[in-house]
Amino acid sequence: MRYRKIALTTAAAGLMAIGFAAPSQASLTTFCDGVAADVTVPGDLVVAAGKSCELTNVTVNGNVTVRADANLLLDGATVNGNVRVLANGFADVVGTEVTGNTVLNGAYGAYTEGSTLASNVTATDSGFFYSVDSSHARNVTSTNGETFIESGWVTRNLATTGDTLTDVYDTVVEGTVAVTAAEQGSVFCLSEVDGNATFSGNGEILQIGASAPLTGCGFNVFGGDLNVTDNTGEAYVSDNVVRGALTCSGNASLVADNNRVRGEENCEASAAAAAARSAVRSDVAADRKAEVRADIEARTEVASEAAVEAGPAFS
Repeated sequence: MRYRKIALTTAAAGLMAIGFAAPSQASLTTFCDGVAADVTVPGDLVVAAGKSCELTNVTVNGNVTVRADANLLLDGATVNGNVRVLANGFADVVGTEVTGNTVLNGAYGAYTEGSTLASNVTATDSGFFYSVDSSHARNVTSTNGETFIESGWVTRNLATTGDTLTDVYDTVVEGTVAVTAAEQGSVFCLSEVDGNATFSGNGEILQIGASAPLTGCGFNVFGGDLNVTDNTGEAYVSDNVVRGALTCSGNASLVADNNRVRGEENCEASAAAAAARSAVRSDVAADRKAEVRADIEARTEVASEAAVEAGPAFS
């Protein structure tokens, strides 16, 4: 799926006139406000507070900073450095490679589609990190945000703490998974985890595999142990393949059945589980996910319109 609504004005001629290729400008910081395409920025790129920058087929040979209330839209770009998104800043990254770290600090959020993030992704006190059809070559870590990964690949570990919701669908995680204290819980579907996985202290709804209460889910394959502990919401752990041990304890309500476990299994459904299955709201995670999608589309549209109105980015 694609949320970008791009209206481009090419500013290549203006960039060529600036003469970015001079060696003495290797450490140059370039400020972006507007639109540009088919150029190379030789040093760092900054989107100033409250500004919007839309770049297509652009290479940045430095770090990128999206300051407070600013927006950055990248399509078919390469960033040979880190990307930082600050307070209420927003980044929409499509078909792009980022060779350094991606850091969200109090950000509105970041959306990535069909992209390669070659180093760590770290989101702290930010609205969301939403990834579709993208590759993450190292760790993905979120604290007090929201995490959505669809049709993705995480080469190392995925860890979230205090998220509103952690939602993983059709994704491979080569390392470990730890989802802790997600307010609205976690939905983990049709995915593979090569290391151990732990889901602990999550609320509302926790669905790992299973065909209900949320439809469209399906079994996961866990290469190590699967631990489901101390979750306060309704937990559903069904139809999974677990090559290590399956352990469930301290959960307020648990449905666990039809799991294929090669190691030791210590996972019994709670007495309240049968009643909870019919009572739980099946739209909790789906509604929240749809709300975040709408937020992404709306912010992207506003950002694109502002960038086009600003004109050539570097003139």
